[in-house]
Amino acid sequence: MKLTAIILLSACLQVSARGEAQAVNLHEKNASLEKVFAEIRKQTGYFFWYDLNELKRAKPVSISVTNASVEEALILCFKDQPLSYTIVDKTVIVKPNKTAAIVNNNELLSQLIDVKGRIVNDKAEPVIVTVSIKGTKEATTTNDNGEFVLKNVDENATLIVSGVSIETYELKVNGRTDLATISVRMRIMSLDNIMVSTGYQTIPRERATGSFGQPNERMLESRVSTNILDKLDGITSGLLFNKNTVKSQNGTPDLSIRGRSTLFANDQPLIVVDNFPYSGDISNINPNDVASITLLKDAAAASIWGVRAGNGVVVITTKKGRFNQPLKIGFNTNISLGQKPNLYYDPSSIKPSDFIDVEMHLFQQGRYDADLGNTWENPPISPIVEILAKKRAGIISDADATAQINTLRNYDVRRDIQKYFYGKSINQQYALNLSGGNSEGAYFVSAGFDKNKSDLVGNRYDRITLASNASFTPIKNLELTTGVNYSWSRITANNTLSNLFTGGPYTHIYPYAQLSNETGQPLPIIKSYNAEYVEQAPSMGFLDWSFYPLRELSLSDNQSTGTDIRINTGIKYSFFSGLSGEVRYQYQKHDIGNRDYRDKTTFFTRNLINQYADFNGGVVLAFHIPDGGILYLSNSDIISHNARGQLNFSHNWKKSSLSALGGADITETSGELNSSTYYGYNDKFATYQPVDNTTTFNLNPLGSGTIPSGLGLSSTIDRFRSYFGNIAYTYLNRYTLSGSGRIDASNYFGVETNQKSVPLWSAGVKWDIDKEAFYHVSWLSNLSFRATYGFNGNLDRTLTGITTIQYANESNQWITLPFSTLLRVGNPQLRWEKIGIANIGIDFSNKNRSLNGSIEYYFKRGIDLIGDQPFAPSTGIQQFRGNYANIKGKGIDLQLTSQNINRAIVWSTTFLFSYATDKVTQYNVKQANISNYVGAADGTQGAVIPLVGKPVFGVYSYRWGGLDPSTGDPIGYINKIQSKDYTMLINPTDLENIVYSGPGRPVMFGGIGNRISYKGFALDFNISYKLGYYFRRSSLSYSALFDRWEGHSEYQERWQQPGDEKNTNVPSMIYPADPNRDFFYQYSEATVEKGGHIRLQDISLSYDLQMKTGGKANGNRIQFYIYASNIGIIWRANKKGLDPEYPIGIPPSKAIALGVKATL
Repeated sequence: MKLTAIILLSACLQVSARGEAQAVNLHEKNASLEKVFAEIRKQTGYFFWYDLNELKRAKPVSISVTNASVEEALILCFKDQPLSYTIVDKTVIVKPNKTAAIVNNNELLSQLIDVKGRIVNDKAEPVIVTVSIKGTKEATTTNDNGEFVLKNVDENATLIVSGVSIETYELKVNGRTDLATISVRMRIMSLDNIMVSTGYQTIPRERATGSFGQPNERMLESRVSTNILDKLDGITSGLLFNKNTVKSQNGTPDLSIRGRSTLFANDQPLIVVDNFPYSGDISNINPNDVASITLLKDAAAASIWGVRAGNGVVVITTKKGRFNQPLKIGFNTNISLGQKPNLYYDPSSIKPSDFIDVEMHLFQQGRYDADLGNTWENPPISPIVEILAKKRAGIISDADATAQINTLRNYDVRRDIQKYFYGKSINQQYALNLSGGNSEGAYFVSAGFDKNKSDLVGNRYDRITLASNASFTPIKNLELTTGVNYSWSRITANNTLSNLFTGGPYTHIYPYAQLSNETGQPLPIIKSYNAEYVEQAPSMGFLDWSFYPLRELSLSDNQSTGTDIRINTGIKYSFFSGLSGEVRYQYQKHDIGNRDYRDKTTFFTRNLINQYADFNGGVVLAFHIPDGGILYLSNSDIISHNARGQLNFSHNWKKSSLSALGGADITETSGELNSSTYYGYNDKFATYQPVDNTTTFNLNPLGSGTIPSGLGLSSTIDRFRSYFGNIAYTYLNRYTLSGSGRIDASNYFGVETNQKSVPLWSAGVKWDIDKEAFYHVSWLSNLSFRATYGFNGNLDRTLTGITTIQYANESNQWITLPFSTLLRVGNPQLRWEKIGIANIGIDFSNKNRSLNGSIEYYFKRGIDLIGDQPFAPSTGIQQFRGNYANIKGKGIDLQLTSQNINRAIVWSTTFLFSYATDKVTQYNVKQANISNYVGAADGTQGAVIPLVGKPVFGVYSYRWGGLDPSTGDPIGYINKIQSKDYTMLINPTDLENIVYSGPGRPVMFGGIGNRISYKGFALDFNISYKLGYYFRRSSLSYSALFDRWEGHSEYQERWQQPGDEKNTNVPSMIYPADPNRDFFYQYSEATVEKGGHIRLQDISLSYDLQMKTGGKANGNRIQFYIYASNIGIIWRANKKGLDPEYPIGIPPSKAIALGVKATL
């Protein structure tokens, strides 16, 4: 235990133990003590602790020694000085001399006592520090549990508690033998004091050559969220959250570490939890159970993970118990309240009165005449058109028509949507954990419950998490570990707002629709068919075909339930000092089941039954879909097995140290998905009726088709085998060399070629410049240099080395026999993607560590990336996918932490800046349709359309020539000549006719976090920023407005008369609408905006109540906090007032949380 404490203390002091005292060679004349101390530190690694003001009173030192011991050198340095010193392990504590009181022996003996106590930080965690008796050389260090004992202490003495990681603290003994628990305040740490985890080992950052990123711990703790990844946004260097993509908008985090590293393969970082890749849904991890998070950003840090590390690695370590720790109880609960979304922000909406004007104009142009006479499709006719038709037919008078139209002008469906479909979100979180241990074992047990009510009425998320892990040392040198983690979650998705915008020929609802009357009773609206057809349907034998949006809201029954169980165990044996072996195994099963029940009274079920009814002679003769509900069931299982054997070696010599590890991994992940549909389902008795899924039926009112079976079954199995090794050698405590290697093999390359493997490696160096004899920069006392190079890998799970097919579950209306479809064409030359990364970094801090940070430059090159290659048309395949692409990227990561004020008020700041660019250097396919670059190359829709010489995601547009001053028509360019030939404008034949505006992803991003504390109060606020990119805003399309009821706020900005072109780029309204004209405007330069913005991310205010025993802090605390999130943008580059991260739709609403944390 004593040895462990000494080692940990040495790590905190940024000094690596050398095992033996080192010789001192000094030849100085009239030198300052500070200079002499610096020289001794460089030669020996000893750390000096002193008050600079006291040191200035010292006499100059003249000394000349060769091969002297540290003690001999110090005796000469302190001769005739007004100072004295104490050596505690490898720390020299310097203090002023004091005149000792003269007392007789009997009196002295009566005043000497033994004193014990326990030191914890402000989180009630034990810390390893130095405890010394003021005015003497007596001192000791605390053990792993923060405990210390000092013998023969004067009962009136003052103790000094000191350490690099804490603020120095003094307390009087006052005759007490037991000082109980003493709480000390943490100080801002240099980056060198951080421990980083790779998932294979945990090492001090001061010995690491690679690039590691860790979030600001206090900001991570202050954030309130049920998802651990969400808490990393804006507080982790090099990590970008891409929020404007389809994946992100669907609720799945879209992350990138240091930009893009692939084209079509997996583009997300590897998530590692407790030493193994996590194969489930990361939202199942309770943030209250997480102890630390580390990002592995370069090859030296991440190459140990081989082919899975191409996009970086996020290593999550959960909390564990500690040996010799008394029972500790942790509790956290909060409630978060969110505002209703602001529907009027959404630019893709039009004012009801404007829409009515459009309809009246179109009616005059005869736009609806064909629909009004269409008795075979019976398309929907809006209420305004119905009124105008009745007026024209003389059914109602002009005055009545005008009155009815004016009444509808006052309705805005957004009011009803906000009233009935949206509400205030309420999220509740409860977490409890217990931990402790003795000399033979340690344990940690936790339970969590989350209850989230969405701002969409009827949607909610519930989660229960349980975790337990333990460590045992049944015999000397043997440690056994075991852990069980269980998560249950339920997603209820009963909000039916999307039903308003799906089904039928119109994708939107007319903006003046009424969802309820004055008394709140639901009203029907026009959806798939016109009102006359819907009214006549029951008389023809159909089920009621009316659509009541508010009734649908109460009938919805859609739930997904997921379970995740993770069991791990390990055994570690220390053969002798420095050599140990370990074996670990983890089993994980992730299961998700969805149950979507459509009651027979829902519009979906009634509509489907009516569509497949046997209708002949104006009467329904039979229903091919039975009367009853429709039940959709689906289930997916993912099971993974991970096993690892590993040897670890570590040894210190007089001038050097060596650490190494090596081992092997075996991983198998299998997945299975099945789905089924039951018609005529009775939810009470769980019965259903069979249907004919093979016959092609005539559909009502028009068309034909088979009844969907909903059957599906698929399975996959992935296997990996890996061998890995890592080594690091340090010489003179200032020169470090590191290297790692890994060989991966997988079944992705087919049965016969599954031995095909890829070697991945890295090499790195680190130089502690501040420990050199020539270094004399006193204000920058810590300075080190790092450089690494190596390769990570990646793979595309959609490709294999052999041709694969999929058997169909049933025949279709054209093929009556069983058949199969081609899934993938085999590629025997398929290889792993390789990403080479070079990284150069500098770490620094000033003398008192009030300013510390790091700056890194990296360059990466992706080779053998998955890409497309033109293929012989005679094969039936136009393009073939394989290792045909390359990209490159570069960037900078800067992190600065400063302590601006350190008095009664403490103010600290963390500044993060990242710069990341990428460029496609090889891709063999040029889009035949140049407009593909314009429509989807920005990456927001999930498509990847590479163009050599440009970023992976770029914003491309048609050249814009403004509006025609006489007509308001948009003008473009064909071969640099102005044109209004919209068919040619949107079908350019070469790249010269489109414009590259800039990157579609932020080039510069980061955050500024501040913490201001006073006594028990603390204020944290975080500002994030994203700069140097572009986005395409949504815009007006007259074709969509006329044909699909898709409005846009730009309608009010349209060109209406000559001269308007000076103030607007929105084209004039013409009839009939020209889809090509609309498309040209929507994807021209006129709709591109700068995406740069600065956002006030969140604010947290907390108060820590330190518990006391006998008037002294005992390490227990209760924290009360308030947290505000989604506060809003404080600056944006675009002039439209748009949020670039949510260019379509509505940004998250502001939310405020109140909570209590306790550590007892």
